[in-house]
Amino acid sequence: MTPTNPHQEYVKSRVAAATPVELTRMLYEGAMQAVQEALTAHRGGDILARGNAVTKAVQILGELRFSLRRDVAPQYCDTLSGLYGYLQNRLIQAHAEKSESMLQEVGGLIQNLLEGWIGAMRNLDAVGGVVAKDAAVDPPALSGASNPYSTPDSATHSSSYSSNYSAPYSSPYSSPTTPATTLETQNRSWEF
Repeated sequence: MTPTNPHQEYVKSRVAAATPVELTRMLYEGAMQAVQEALTAHRGGDILARGNAVTKAVQILGELRFSLRRDVAPQYCDTLSGLYGYLQNRLIQAHAEKSESMLQEVGGLIQNLLEGWIGAMRNLDAVGGVVAKDAAVDPPALSGASNPYSTPDSATHSSSYSSNYSAPYSSPYSSPTTPATTLETQNRSWEF
């Protein structure tokens, strides 16, 4: 039997217990962390790490894109799908052209999506929707609070694209040993 990482087990249990709304938030947080990792690697000249981080962010955005339900709100899904596609293309272009400004642009757009999503979660909670109790708190980028999904050593990083950004995000995608099938094995209904 292999020893388990308590942090990975915690993240697995959070993903398994999360509502679709919370899963979307976790994906946005994971995308934010991946972009932060790409920026850090870019500044450090680590091409491989930058490429891995960009790939992680592109995959997360692909998961967000795949989870859209056109049968519920086709106009919103088309808009979000186009935005996710733009972000994916921009990340690939940023990596190919070694552009910090493009990475910052993508980070800022994902931050806006995350803030909007948290606002939507608050609205759902206000009208009696089922949202986890921790969903009503500000994201770490806004409040300076730590992210429960972050690894202990990740709190030392910083970002230049948001002066209020205190620590990168972590998600189930943050560890190469976390199975990517965790989200795929659950039958969830994704709605807005």
